[in-house]
Parts: sequence; C-alpha cells; structure tokens
Amino acid sequence: MRARGRAALLAAAVLLGGAALVARVPEGSTGVVVWRGGGTPGLLASGMTFRLPFLQRVFTYPGGRIEVAGTAQVSSKEGTGLALPFKAAAHPGDQVLLALHQPGGTAAGAREALRSAAEEEIGKSAASLGTYDLASGLGLQEAAAAARAGLEKTFGSEVKIDLGKPDLPPDLKAAFDLRTINARRQETGVRVLLIGLDSADWDVLDPLIARGEVPNLARLKSSGAWARLRSNVPTLSPILWTTVATGKAPDKHGVNDFLVADPRTGRKVPINSTFRRTKALWNILSDAGVTSDFIAWWASWPAEAVRGHLVSDRVSYSTFSFAASQDSRGAVYPPEYAATVERLRVSEASITYRQVARFLHVSEGEFHRARVVAGRKGPVSETLESINVFTRVLAATETYRRVALDLLDAGARSAAPARLSAVYFEGIDEVNHRFAHCAPPREPLCPAGDYDRFKDAVTAFYRYQDEIVGELQAKAPGSTVLILSDHGFSSGANRPRTAKPFIEGGDPGRWHDLYGIFIAGGPSTRNGEMPVVTLYDIAPTILHLLGLPVPDDMPGRVLEAALSPDFMARHPIVRAPSYEGLPEAGEQRQADAQGVAAPGQGEILPDAADDEVVNKLRSLGYVNGGNRGGAAASASGEAGSAPAGARAPAGPDAGSESGGIPTLLFHTNLARVYLQKKQYDLAEAEYRQALRIQPGSAQALGGLAVLYEAKGEPEKALETVRNMVRQAPAGDPGPLVKVAELFIQLNRAEDGVAFLTRLQLPKGGGPKSEVARWVALGMLHTAAGNAREAESSLLKALGLEPTSVNAMQELFALYDAQGRAQDLEPRLRAALSRDPRSAMHHNWLGLIAKRRGDLKGAEAEFQKALAMAPDLVGVMANLGSLLLQQERAGEAVELLTRALEKEPRNVESRTNLIVALGMTHDLAGAAGRVAEAKSMGQRVPHFYNALAYALYINGQQDKAMAALKESLKIDPRQPDALRLRAEIEQGQPVAASPYR
Repeated sequence: MRARGRAALLAAAVLLGGAALVARVPEGSTGVVVWRGGGTPGLLASGMTFRLPFLQRVFTYPGGRIEVAGTAQVSSKEGTGLALPFKAAAHPGDQVLLALHQPGGTAAGAREALRSAAEEEIGKSAASLGTYDLASGLGLQEAAAAARAGLEKTFGSEVKIDLGKPDLPPDLKAAFDLRTINARRQETGVRVLLIGLDSADWDVLDPLIARGEVPNLARLKSSGAWARLRSNVPTLSPILWTTVATGKAPDKHGVNDFLVADPRTGRKVPINSTFRRTKALWNILSDAGVTSDFIAWWASWPAEAVRGHLVSDRVSYSTFSFAASQDSRGAVYPPEYAATVERLRVSEASITYRQVARFLHVSEGEFHRARVVAGRKGPVSETLESINVFTRVLAATETYRRVALDLLDAGARSAAPARLSAVYFEGIDEVNHRFAHCAPPREPLCPAGDYDRFKDAVTAFYRYQDEIVGELQAKAPGSTVLILSDHGFSSGANRPRTAKPFIEGGDPGRWHDLYGIFIAGGPSTRNGEMPVVTLYDIAPTILHLLGLPVPDDMPGRVLEAALSPDFMARHPIVRAPSYEGLPEAGEQRQADAQGVAAPGQGEILPDAADDEVVNKLRSLGYVNGGNRGGAAASASGEAGSAPAGARAPAGPDAGSESGGIPTLLFHTNLARVYLQKKQYDLAEAEYRQALRIQPGSAQALGGLAVLYEAKGEPEKALETVRNMVRQAPAGDPGPLVKVAELFIQLNRAEDGVAFLTRLQLPKGGGPKSEVARWVALGMLHTAAGNAREAESSLLKALGLEPTSVNAMQELFALYDAQGRAQDLEPRLRAALSRDPRSAMHHNWLGLIAKRRGDLKGAEAEFQKALAMAPDLVGVMANLGSLLLQQERAGEAVELLTRALEKEPRNVESRTNLIVALGMTHDLAGAAGRVAEAKSMGQRVPHFYNALAYALYINGQQDKAMAALKESLKIDPRQPDALRLRAEIEQGQPVAASPYR
C-alpha cells in the first residue's frame, strides 16, 4: 500500500510539473528534506538527490551550520523603540537540525527558526537595558550574551550572535543632546551639603545619640529623614564612593580596584580619575552650568577641570601613610587654589600631644616615642604604630575640614555660591580599622594595656566628627544636608574574634558591615525613618534636588521618601536618557565655550607618590605581590589612546583603553558584579582573565565555582573547588566544607568521603583545617545516611574546637532530626562558658527550650542572641516563629519585615512573615510578599502554603485552595500542603500553621 501511495504521488508530480528534479547537497554540507504537506523530515548526505517538485523541499546547511542576519525591532526598559541589526549562527547537530524542521510543510527551515528565535531573544534582553545602553552600543555585548543564553536552550551550545549599533532616528539622537537635556532644568533654589563619613554605623551612632554625645547628628536625625544604607560587595572604598559620585555600577564606571597596570611599563599604579569611564556629578553639574565643590573624593586625582573646585584625594592621603608629593600638579582645580590648600594643609608633624590625648589615653612620653620612630624603617611596636596611625588620620581629617570650611566661607561671601558642596572624611573607617577591637567590651584580641589606652578612640572620633558636621552645617545655612557612609563597621558582639581589624591584616573587609547610615535634613526634607537606601540612590536624588533631569541610565531612584511632599509637588521628577552623550557626538565632551573641561580630560601625570602608595597597599593586604598585570605597551608607547575629553567605553575590555591594564582584583571585582546581574558569560571571562594574571588565585577559582553553581553546572563547580582544596593555603578551611556541599548536591556523598579521607592537608594548617575536614566528613556521612559516622566526625571536630559554630550547626541538625537535641544542652553551655558572646549557641539553646515547650525561656535565649548579633536573620526568623506561636502577630510582622530587609531571599523569614500578615488580616501584604519572591525567581512551596493558611483563616477558602494548587504544582508530594488541603476541603480548623 505504501509503495502504491508513493507511486501515486510520483505520478501526480509528473502530471503537475514534469519529471522529478535533482537537488544537490554540496560537499561538507548537511541537507534536510521536508515534505510540504506534512511528514517526517530526513537528513541528506552530500551529493545528488531527487526532490519531488511541489511536494518536497531541500534545505542545505554548509558544515551543518545555520547562519542568518536581520534586524530585531526592540524596546528598551523605558519603552523606547529601536532597530538592532544582528548576525546569528548556530551549529546544532543533526538531531536538533531535524527537530527544527518539524512538522515539515510550509516552514522556511532552520534559518527562519533561528532568525525568529534570535529576534525574540534579542527583544527580551533589550527590554532589560536602558535606552542609552542600546543607543550608544555600550550595552550590546550584555544584550548579546543574554540572547545567546536563550538561544542555547534550543540550538545547543555552539551559538554565536553579534549585535550592531542601531541607526537612530533624529528625534532620538536629539534626546541625548546635553543642551536639550540641561534646558529642561527646573530652578529649585536648593543648595546641597553632602558629607561622606566612611564606615559610620548606626550600631555605634545610636547609643551616642541616646547619651547626647553627638548633638549635631542627633538633631539632623530627629528632624530629618534617616535610613539604613545597604552597601555593595566588595566593600572597597574606591569602588563604593565612585558609585556614589556617578550613580553607576562598577561595571559601568570602571573603578574596580585600588590599582591598575600602566600599559607602558606594566607597573601597578593607584587607580585615579583617568580610569573612570562615566561622568561624575562634578562633570554633569559643570556641563549644566552649576557650580560645585568636591573635597577628598576617592579616585579624584588628577583633578578634572570643573565649574567650582575639586580638591583631590591626593592632598592628604592618610590611609596609606605616604608623604604628599611635592609635585602638586593635578591635586587641585583650579590650579590657583592650590596655594590656599597648601596653606591650610595640616602636617602630621604639627599634630600635638594635647590634640591626640583627647582620643587616646596615652602618656606624653609614649606619644613622643611614637613620633621619634615614625620616620624610621623597620619594625615598630603595635602600640606606637597605633599612635602614629591616629596622628596621620587626625592630620588628614583636619586638612580636609579646614579646606571645606574655607570653601564654604568663600561661598558665603560670593553672589553665586556652590550649589553642591561635597566633602568626604575617611577618619571613622581608619580609626575603626586601628582600634575597633579595643572598644568595650574588651575582647581577647586587645591586650589589657592597649585596652586602657585605646578603648575610647572610636567613640571619641565619632564625637569629633559630629563637631565637624556641626561646623559645616553652620557655614551652609538653609542647605539640604545629606550624610551617608559607604558601609558600616563591626562593633560590640558582632566583631570578628580571630583577626584584628588592621588594614595591614590582609583581610580588612572582614570587619566591614554591609549596612551604613543615611540622613537627609534641611528645608527640602521630611521627618522620620524611611526604607533602606542604596549607594545608587544618592546621585539621582542630588540631581533632582538641584532641578536637573534624572537620567535613565542611573539604576538608583530619587529618594522621594526623604523629600518633603511640598518639594515633590512643586518639582516633579523630570527624566532624560543619559548625560553621557552618544559616542559619535564627541564634540559634546570637549571643553565648552566657557572653558570647563569634559570628563577624562585631566592629564595622566606621573606622581612620585605612586610607588609609595603601591608598596603600602601591598603591605596592607589590599593587593597581591609583584607587578603582574600584563605589561603591554601600546604601539605608540603612550598610556592609552583615547582623545582628550573622551572616556573609554564601558565594558569588560575597556580597562586598557582608559590608560591602564586591570589587575587581578579589578577582574574579580568586575566578575562579581556580572555574577550578581546573572551575566554569566561576562563573569566567566573576567575570572578567566584573573587566572591568566595569577594562575591558582583562590578568589578567581572560588568565583568560578559560584558561577558554575549558579548556572546549574555543579560538576564543573566541584572540579573547580577540588582544585582549590589541593592548592588552598594552610589554614584556609573554606574550600573543604564547600567541596562537601557539592558532593552532596551531586548525590555523591560516598565519593566525597573517599576524597576527603585521602586528601593530604597542607602542612602548617593547624587545627582549623582538621576541624573543617571533620565537619565536611560529618556533612557527607549525614547525607549518605551514616548517622553514627556523622556523629563521630562532628564530635571529633568539637573535640578540637569546642566552640566551633560549623560543627555544632551540623550536629544540632543531626540530633534534632533524631529528637535528641536536648542532649546537646550541656555541650552548648560549656561552649558558652568558653565564649560567652556566641550568639549562635544562645540560638540553639532557644530552640531546645522551644522544643520542650518553654516558650519564655526560648524567647530569652533568642533575645540574648540578637542582643549580641542584631543582624542574624536565622535567629530573627526563629523568634518570629515563636511570636506567632504565642499569637503576637503584630510584633512578628515588625521583626520579620526587618529580617527580610536584611536578607530578602531567606525562606524562613518570608514564610513566617506571610503567616503573620495573614494573622493581622493584611492579605494584600501577604500576597505581595509571595509576588515579590516570584519576581526574584523564588517559587518556593512554603510561600504558597503560608499564603493558603493566611487566606483560609480569613475565610477565603477558594483562594486558599488556589494557592495550594500552585504549591503542589511545584512539589506534589508535600505532606504539609496535602494535609492543609484536606483540612480545608473538610472545613476543619487547621491543625497547625505552616510557620517554621
């Protein structure tokens, strides 16, 4: 029958169009034959083949590749329409190629499939980018990477896609013209005083406010708006303060490290303003004809030409304790103000004992001994070095204080004072790094003698900084005052116990806290606490206060919650695409008719202090040894080739274009930014570049492991971490625990046991490595179902380190699953006798008390834990659950909301909060928390279960069942969800709520 059917078709073909035609598949190509009316497509080898006219169509693909070109009609995230030209290619393999021609018939083949899919994926990726990123071409690599990732799901891993710059219509080009943008400025009459206090922290500041010791900051907080400020990671000052000044992420602004390599010599030099790739506030304001004064801002040397004054961070650079260069070129703009700055400069040698004695309880003899050894080479005692560090800090702070007051004085006498006066003070951070371990209560890290000398240094410096704030505010009456820190600093029970905070300790960022302070006071602000703010929000808020349009390419928002309703009503937010200008409009970046330079026009000046800074950075542990960085001079031998007034384009390959070759830390920091944005290809490229600079870098390998996990490639992550374990320096326990987690994730716990059992630990690692190995083995044995071996391993870890939190965490989970957590109480109390301020041990005691029904005792333990470590989200979740159990839902909502602000992806906190909101009848809030999680990619059954419970106890049975349906779609075998569904179906009271 089949043969007769084919014959009939053939006869029809002959009748319709004559004899069958011959098709040729060229050598090295793959052919696919498709039946027009349906049927299964087939592969054709190279050579001649028959094709039935009207019934069959043959597609050929040279080398099995699909290549297309076209134009994708896309919309930016602001809704601007653009046409992006593209080229796409894929090598999908025979079976995928066949699948692309299913079901056959009228489709135009795999090329059309690739073209259509490319247009769709480009459209998706473009929708997440701003108009400026697309129009300028600077975001095209990011868009292409995202589109490629989408295409790989259908076409396999061998996909390439290139995006061309769009051809912009005249009206869109005009939208980027600075004259057009600045013409939209509204006059607000506002003057802004911006004060940066590096490392200022509410945990230290609030008690000082309560005791009346910082009256100026207290008054600003009580009469203005205030918030916690969430920093970025890594918490390195050049990166963070450049984000404040530009409103841009590090991958855009280009300052990602303390150092870059000079392309002429390969020698590492400190990061400076010539490496910034986007405009800072002082550039934007100058372009708009608005005067500003900036003092001491990180990476502001060499000073750019601005409308106003720019006193760079090289005037008095106390962190790295080098003498200021005698060559003052580039330190100050305008140059004629440099003589005034020199007159106002406070030298380290001029600081007296009386000035220091206000902060440090040292004798006059100790002070003079410290000053005698200050200029000597060789080792200096820790006590004397601490005195000298403080002396340098005080000299730098006094210098910038005097300069700021001088400029404010000059402004008061001027008919046109600066509309923005900004000054940065590093002192709180520097004093913390030297003395935070000696603040009360005394910790073992601080010797008794030093505790007596230095216990009040941190709080005394806060009081001094408060006086400076008061002086500055008095010189700028009527100004809107913005005060912020780039991050916080560990204090009290939150302080690390195994390493001093010294910058030279090699890991100074360990003492940094992710949350800093923000205060807005003055006539344009409102009063009260506001939601958490970010570093990205500062620049847009300042621009709006000064009446300038807020650009779409700044990811932050105007802090409307900080500004008075009257101000917002009189001055609605005006938007603009960008202040950067389009690349072809280079003339906009040159000096304007009034002589104000565009960004990046500062001359790259050699500075005698560079070597001193680099050596100090290396000794402080901020940078790696050696001058590796790829000494690659340009063909001309010059440092960079960008024309004067132009900035190198933002992007992963732009570092050398802006005058330097990025260092290892530059690449790893930039990779972390890309990783947070889920731009995995770009992140991997940066980590690979870092490994070319320093093969075996733990930072780069660790980042690659995280990246592979995020991409769903645990096998690659495991292999990477195994390499880390083999290369890990003695005493670094982190990779051992991570390798166990990955073996468990891959359901290869037994293999993990074998690997760690055979592993030769580095010599000199001490007990930390052994403890980590036993903890890792305990985790693996637990995962393999070997409870006895797991218990034995974890007890061995605790035998070596009785206060080990990691070991106790695993042992508590093991015992708790067996219903014997109470057996650990004696061991927990013994650990607390050794380390009375261990918050986690109090947390576990609280859980034991809760299990036995002692809710009052449990609450006491949880409160002790939070008193010692207020940011422990897990403890907050446990206390929230306890409050719900006691039907104290209002208190639970307040606590769990704070917990979720600190850690938005914490499952326990969100689950408990949804229940608490239901118990307070806030069903919109409960549903909103589920939607919020979904928008972050979290579809967790617990959230839907909690929502179902919240709906049901409020009488909304149908909606509760709908929520449970969603939960069971994710995991159909949940006992809790199934039980809750049965109880709702039967109209029974719910036996137990899903809070955890």
